[in-house]
Amino acid sequence: MFIEQEYYLWKLTYDLVVSQDFQVLNISAERGEVWLEKEQDWQTHVVRLTHKQVNWKNELRRDLEKSYRQLSQNKKLFRGGKVQFHVVYISEYPPVEEWESVENDISSQKNPILLYYMDDENKTIEKKKLYDTFELDEPLIDQQVSEAEMEAMLPYLKHQLVKKQQDQRKQIMSIFDYGKPRMTYFLLAVNVLIFLYIEWVGDSTSVETLIQYGAKFNPAIMEGEWWRIATSMFLHIGILHLFMNMFALYYLGTAVEKLYGTWRFTWIYLLSGLFGGVASFMLNPHVAAGASGAIFGLFGALLFFGVQHKQLFFRTMGWNLIFIVILNISFGLLVPQIDNGAHIGGMVGGFIATAAVRMPKRMNRSKQLAAFVVFLLLISSMAYTGYVGLFNDAKGFSEVQETQELNQSGAYDEVIEITSEALDNPGQYEAALRFNRSFAYLQKGETAAARQELLRVIELSPNMAEAHYNLALLYQQLGEEEKAADHAERAADINPDQKDFKELYENLR
Repeated sequence: MFIEQEYYLWKLTYDLVVSQDFQVLNISAERGEVWLEKEQDWQTHVVRLTHKQVNWKNELRRDLEKSYRQLSQNKKLFRGGKVQFHVVYISEYPPVEEWESVENDISSQKNPILLYYMDDENKTIEKKKLYDTFELDEPLIDQQVSEAEMEAMLPYLKHQLVKKQQDQRKQIMSIFDYGKPRMTYFLLAVNVLIFLYIEWVGDSTSVETLIQYGAKFNPAIMEGEWWRIATSMFLHIGILHLFMNMFALYYLGTAVEKLYGTWRFTWIYLLSGLFGGVASFMLNPHVAAGASGAIFGLFGALLFFGVQHKQLFFRTMGWNLIFIVILNISFGLLVPQIDNGAHIGGMVGGFIATAAVRMPKRMNRSKQLAAFVVFLLLISSMAYTGYVGLFNDAKGFSEVQETQELNQSGAYDEVIEITSEALDNPGQYEAALRFNRSFAYLQKGETAAARQELLRVIELSPNMAEAHYNLALLYQQLGEEEKAADHAERAADINPDQKDFKELYENLR
């Protein structure tokens, strides 16, 4: 009878949703159809249950094809990868033709279909097949219930399922609104105020000013000033750098703080920044500053959320977030000025730090402790590697940067003093240090010393076009036109796009 099949549909659905924790995607009481979802073993399962009498094999095929199209059109269900599609028919009689092979005709490798046809004779067998697929204990649905009891129970079952669907939606919304973004706004204010202060007392684009106020400066760190790893998180190099980082912090910070709450967000942000700063110390000899490491740590926190709530992640931010992460990393690899060590390190550190604090209401002490130990081991290893392996190179490069800045500001005596000290142990930066010192000598009128330095630079780095150009100018000043023309030609050959090099050579020919 019709009432028996309808009751069986809603009783079976009730058990899957209430007892087995399936998520309700859609309920249509009028059509007698329900769509459910469950994530199990890193795979998405979508279950369509319908109360329908199907008489012919072709009719069954058409209905399955329609269901498959509905699934395919819902792109979000595919974002987590492979989808296992289960279709459950509840009917009084089976089709009059052989129908068992229909599911194979429609299935694809990425989205296979499993068919369960629960007619009155095979309900118990097909139900066991369904529950065995999910490794679930079977409910006692097949027990005898009178028609009057069925009619009385149907409104209750439907109401409870609708209520459960509403509760599941509220629960999902509560995940995204757990905390208030108070710390995000505080960090925005702190970063802006520090930037304004640096601009007031100096210049945020000045290497010297940045070092003075706590930028990541490897030589100072190796002399014991490890606090720079933390302070550099709150300094920014110019207004564009500040704007880009604060823009990212506003959007990522509010999302992460709402997901994790204020205190978890604070720990994730700070630990990510420290991890990214130490990664930068290990990989990048440049003077560096900015909140990028901590901000990339927020990417790591959202990726951890994706591990914990795979389907919810891919339905909301999933591929968009992954695309942004890949785009940022790719852009960083193409632009040499970007500190990729801090970015990638911050993201990795953010993921591990999030694993240590976990999501609200999903605490796991043993996993949290393991994540914290991994964090400490990795950050310690990076600090040791940076200290031991990059001591000479980091010192030389940082002093190249510093003396370039000093030359621009006219502090030539200080350039000569710093480069002379650095050249006692220059590593691979001897040519660059000598070139900066030669410029200082030129500006002071010490032409003999400048010429000696430039000749040594060319010996060390024959393809440094700027050294040939400066030598050409120097020889022109000394009246040695032939030598000047030779070096001008060499500079123009090395860098033909530089208009000054070409013009000097044409004037000396």
